[in-house]
Amino acid sequence: MTNRYEELINAFEKKLRKLISEYQSLQTQNNKLQAELAQKHENLIIAHGEILELRKKNEHLSLANQLSGSGEGRAEAKKQIDRMVREIDQCLALLDD
Repeated sequence: MTNRYEELINAFEKKLRKLISEYQSLQTQNNKLQAELAQKHENLIIAHGEILELRKKNEHLSLANQLSGSGEGRAEAKKQIDRMVREIDQCLALLDD
């Protein structure tokens, strides 16, 4: 009878050690994945900033092309410039307040 209990205890201890080992392995894997996720998030933020910068450059190039283009393009470019000047004036007015 005692021998049977010892076998059960040994089997339980073996399974417990295996479970602890798997838990530690999963913890290590989780830590690696967390670090990878943080790196990907940082890369995403950088890429988003680059996209915004490129969009702004594209808008400026488009405006420059319109200014050097035909009459319709020039009229549209002047409207955009007027809009930008109004926005700047509004910003300056807010700063004065």
